[in-house]
This record gives sequence, structure tokens and C-alpha cells, in this order.
Amino acid sequence: MASCSYCEKDCLYKLELHHENLSLVAPEFPELLVRRYRILQKIYYSAPVGRRNLAHYFNMGERVLRREIEVLREQGLLKVDKNGVSLTPAGESAVLTLFPYLKLFLGLTGLEEELKRLLKVNRVIVVPGDLEQEQIVLTEIGRAAARILRQYLEPYTVLAVSGGTSCAALAEMLPESPGPRGVMVVPARGGLGEDVNDQANTIAAHVARKLRSQYRLLHLPDSLSEETLQILLKEERIKEVIGIINSAQVLVHGIGNAEEMARRRGASEEEIENLRQKGAVGEVFGLFFDAQGEIVERIPSLGFYLEELGEHINNVIVVAGGRKKAEAIVAVIGNHPRELLITDEGAARKILELYADQGEREKIARS
Repeated sequence: MASCSYCEKDCLYKLELHHENLSLVAPEFPELLVRRYRILQKIYYSAPVGRRNLAHYFNMGERVLRREIEVLREQGLLKVDKNGVSLTPAGESAVLTLFPYLKLFLGLTGLEEELKRLLKVNRVIVVPGDLEQEQIVLTEIGRAAARILRQYLEPYTVLAVSGGTSCAALAEMLPESPGPRGVMVVPARGGLGEDVNDQANTIAAHVARKLRSQYRLLHLPDSLSEETLQILLKEERIKEVIGIINSAQVLVHGIGNAEEMARRRGASEEEIENLRQKGAVGEVFGLFFDAQGEIVERIPSLGFYLEELGEHINNVIVVAGGRKKAEAIVAVIGNHPRELLITDEGAARKILELYADQGEREKIARS
């Protein structure tokens, strides 16, 4: 694959200047780029994969897909054998290097800037797609988060990670390479009775192994009565781990939908109805937020409470995607600023819609 004579930043700048003209001369170009990138991306994560499976995944006719694969094969990006379709080294390089250009053509760089302004986040990364439509988008969110995480780790950092599918994707995509000296990885909460692979303990251990760092685990359920919680907090081993968790300098966490998280925590229908009446839309660490970011309900938790985050945390990284998470993201991040948000295009565009609707309602109210 030919190398570019400009640095990536210069290339993006030049592409941005000519993006409009390219679209006028070849309006099909952005769509074609996205389609072929998605084919390469899917093969990257699934190879070897059969053409029939690819056609089904993209809801594309086999004849159309065969034509696309042939074009990519002729360009030296794919190879086809009896086991299926896989990438050549040039194809793997294309998947990794085309990402910033794809974001430009999809308008995601501008979308990131708009979300930074609206949510008051220092940095936003938006990956293409909607994970509710394509599960592979979750993998891309994890890859983006894994790449960024290392930038925030310094020697003797205590890193706390929450549970959930997004943080699990981060752990899975984190390359195996030693982190800075003395890094300690801990779970930011107990277990929720969910899939063991998505529990904070599992994710913390997985991240630590990838970083070749130390870790401490919290072998207790996350949802406990206040009375039980106070009793457990007197246990020396638990006190020690909780102390480490609450001394973390870097926190990575997801954001949940209020009702979905309440059900996972074993809430009754009466409790869920109570959350609805209070307008709860998002949940983090047992705290339930309404659309204005106010805490309307809390469940005793062995992990963090948001009020404590400012005491030791230097950087809070949020990893959450999917359109259905948009309202929860706005409720939590829009009212409690974070350092970094990593999300997907589906959630990002829905967030813009929510702010547009809010602006329209305020305009009507003033008239």
C-alpha cells in the first residue's frame, strides 16, 4: 500500500479543504469509501469469513458483495481461499490507517467538536456506526478506548474500571504491552449478577494482565442494603480494597439506562415505576439521574459515589454507545463534566437531536 507523503494531520487538512469538491465531482465517493471500509473492518475482526455470511451481515446481495470483494482483492487488500475471505497485510494496514479519513467524510470530526461544546467535555471520540445496528461498532469503541487509555496512565497510577459491555470491549482490545511501573488496576464496583465477562472484577483483571500490572478485586455484590454495606465495610480486607478504589487517579466507566440497570440490580416493578415517576433516565454506580442531571434515587454500592470522584480522580473516561444511551449520556455527562467521552455515531447524532429539541422547547417557552 503506497505511503502518504504528508503527515496525517496535513492529509486531513487537505482532505477537509477539498471534501466538498470531491462530493460534487464524485457524490458516490463517501458512500463507496464507507461501504468498502466496513467490509474490510468486518473481515479484519472475523476472518476467515465466507462471502455468504458477509452478504447476510451487510444485508447485501451476493452478486454485489462478490463485485466489491473482487475490487478489493485486485487492490491487494483481500485474499480468498477455501477457508473464506481474509485480509492481506496491506488490508490490515488499510483498516487501521483509514479510520481518520473515514471520520472526516462522515462528518464525525465536526460532530466531536459540537459534542465537546454541548457536553463541556475536554475531548470526544466518535466512532462510525451505531452499535445497536452493528455489534462490531462496540469492538471499535473498545479499540478507541484502549488506544486512549494508555495516554492517561503514569507510574503508580491507580486505575479503576467499571463493568459493562463497553468496558469489557476496552479490555478485549487493549494490546498486550507493559504499562508504566507500579500501575494498580481495581474494579470500580462489585458484581451485578451479570455475565461474568462483563463484571468489573473480570474486566479489571483482564486489563491488568494486558498491562502486566498488579490488581486487586472486590468479591462482593454491588447492590446491598445500607445495613449490610456498613457491616462489610468494617472488614479489614474489604476496607483495604475500598480504600484503593477510592484513591484512584483514573476512572473508566460506562453509563446505563436507568430502567435497564434497575432490572439488572433486581429492582421490583414497584421500584422501577418509582424511578419512572421520578424521571430517571441514566445510572452510574447505583446513582440514578433525571434528564437535568439530578440524582433522584440511589442504591447502596461498594463502588464509587459520584460526589467522591473529585477527591482523587484526575481523569474520568466514559465509554458508552448506542442511540438508546443518548439521553443517559446527556443526563450524566452534560451535568457532571468529564475528561473524555468515547461513543459511537448513533449516540452522538441522537445527542444532537436531544439538544435541538431542548432548544426548540426553550424557544417556545420564551415566546
